[in-house]
Amino acid sequence: MRSNWQYAIMAFVMAVTLWYMVTGRERVEVVSEVRLEFKGIPQNLVVREGLVNKVSVRVRGPKGLVRVMNSRDMSYAIDLSGLKRGTNIVPLTAEKLPEARAFEVVEITPSRLTLEVDAIVEKDVPVAVDLNGTLPVDVRIDKTEVTPARVHLRGPETLVSRIDKVKVLVAAPALDEGGTVEVQATPTLPEATESLPPTVAVHFTTALRIKETTLKREVSVRPPQGLRAQVSPRTVTLLLEMPASVAADEAALRGVRVYAEVPEGTMPGQVKLPVRVDLPEKVRLKDISPDTVNVTFRK
Repeated sequence: MRSNWQYAIMAFVMAVTLWYMVTGRERVEVVSEVRLEFKGIPQNLVVREGLVNKVSVRVRGPKGLVRVMNSRDMSYAIDLSGLKRGTNIVPLTAEKLPEARAFEVVEITPSRLTLEVDAIVEKDVPVAVDLNGTLPVDVRIDKTEVTPARVHLRGPETLVSRIDKVKVLVAAPALDEGGTVEVQATPTLPEATESLPPTVAVHFTTALRIKETTLKREVSVRPPQGLRAQVSPRTVTLLLEMPASVAADEAALRGVRVYAEVPEGTMPGQVKLPVRVDLPEKVRLKDISPDTVNVTFRK
């Protein structure tokens, strides 16, 4: 009975071993992604088009080994030290795959890389500011400065040679009054082109958009009780300075009040009184003509 168990165990081990041998020798095909690694690109050249990160590789081999290969992170090293300016064809061959000796490489997709290569050039260009958005209606930009005013470009010759200036996109300053504001901005550049420095400082000096307006107003006088008042001249001319939005606001302008203040104890007769003006917010009086009026008080 004991020997029967021993035979059974031996038979099981042999069956398992035979199964591994059979399945391991069974040849199968699989498709795996292989990561590309590029090295040796000349420092004076840049690849503009054609680089890819991975290729698909179809291999045939023993099932057991293929299973192991499929679980690994494989890479394919490509030497680009021989690149020249223009179109370069780089074939992808099975011999350069690390696992090529253990498997039959059926297909590599793509089978070659078509690389567009350009020379790297450098040049200095000025920086221009593009304003994004709308300024508040009462604000204007008096001065725009960029520091530095020029940047150093480095990139593909076919792109850099066509650049006579670079632009920076800056949001419109959100100021309600005059002042200065500084923002950092990054030049807008073509692909594979870089600038030194990578950012610039944009300084805005802003001021209020001021408008002068001339108004005629009747001079108001409140006489003492029991008296009547006659004003000469009855109207005065005001020269006012105000933000553009206020100048366009009729309701605000109706708030301009002109009057002569009567002193206490005023008796019948004629007096010369200074003209006073009440103004809405943000409105400034530049001139008034005349600045006095003659007021005759009668019973």
